[in-house]
Amino acid sequence: FDQIPSRDNIQDVFKLPENPKDYTLLYFFKNWIVGFTCSEGSFFIKSNNDGCFQLKQRIHTNLFEAFKLVFNTSRKIDTTNNFNQFGVSSKSDIQTVINLFSFEGLHPLIGLKYIQYMKWLSNLQNSVRYSKLHYPKL
Repeated sequence: FDQIPSRDNIQDVFKLPENPKDYTLLYFFKNWIVGFTCSEGSFFIKSNNDGCFQLKQRIHTNLFEAFKLVFNTSRKIDTTNNFNQFGVSSKSDIQTVINLFSFEGLHPLIGLKYIQYMKWLSNLQNSVRYSKLHYPKL
């Protein structure tokens, strides 16, 4: 939280970013992703035991391309049925997700989404594929 400026230094109105990189430069963007995840994100294990993290919303191309930059992945954004869907499941991508939500000092997930995240982490730790990742203490 120490990187968030005093509210006295925050503009009331500002221009929306014009490209994905500009979203990542917003000082609050990673904390915003945490809040966005609380409402539009999913942590789940597929039937083939892949651990998945997913964000989905009506189409907003630059925003979803910015997620790819933050999570350092080249995964294609699914644009089916006028929705954007960002999803990752590789070991390296899942580690990046864990790092963002557990090790970057951001605002924590809250409520049901926090419970879902903790259960997801526990399931990942107990899986063969993801057991060697770096996890927070549960």
